[in-house]
Amino acid sequence: MSFKNIYIPVVAEVNDSPFFLVKLLACENVLSLATLIADSYLNIANKKRKEYDAHLKTKSELLNINDCVGVSINTVDRTNTDAKLLPCLIISKEKKNDDITFRLACKFGKLQNSYTVESLIDLKEACPADLKAIDVEELEDISFIEACKLYVRSAVNGVTCDCKSQCATKHCPCKKSNVACSTKCHSKRGQCKNMQ
Repeated sequence: MSFKNIYIPVVAEVNDSPFFLVKLLACENVLSLATLIADSYLNIANKKRKEYDAHLKTKSELLNINDCVGVSINTVDRTNTDAKLLPCLIISKEKKNDDITFRLACKFGKLQNSYTVESLIDLKEACPADLKAIDVEELEDISFIEACKLYVRSAVNGVTCDCKSQCATKHCPCKKSNVACSTKCHSKRGQCKNMQ
């Protein structure tokens, strides 16, 4: 079977413009068509990747030491009404190969992991005053998950429980701290007497 007289539409980018043009091409065989489509796709993907890398480089150059940034808190570590970002200060900026990594500190300690610019959200305009006032040298290392739990429950001293009872006595850490149990407490069991 010959494909000489069959015209097949192919999507191709024209002159770096944001729109796409449908071109009709006569192909001798399917292999040349597949090669043409693959080359077109790879060229567009490579161009988008270069644009994304340039964006990340620009963003990382704008962030400096002592700038305030936010790191997303996973939904597992917070409730729907809790903060979605952990505010942090940049305490160091290191270049490894072509990537720039940042060491961060929150008000509870220095985060153990380094973060790339993709993980950070600029909070220069909305930095909490208590975060700006911390002395980074006095802080100890802390895991990101632990920092998130402390930040989310900071108004209640970071207390959660996994009680098997109804949380009605002082054996419950939440009840002992005069704090209502949240959805992160004994999530498998459901409601208790200490919920509001």
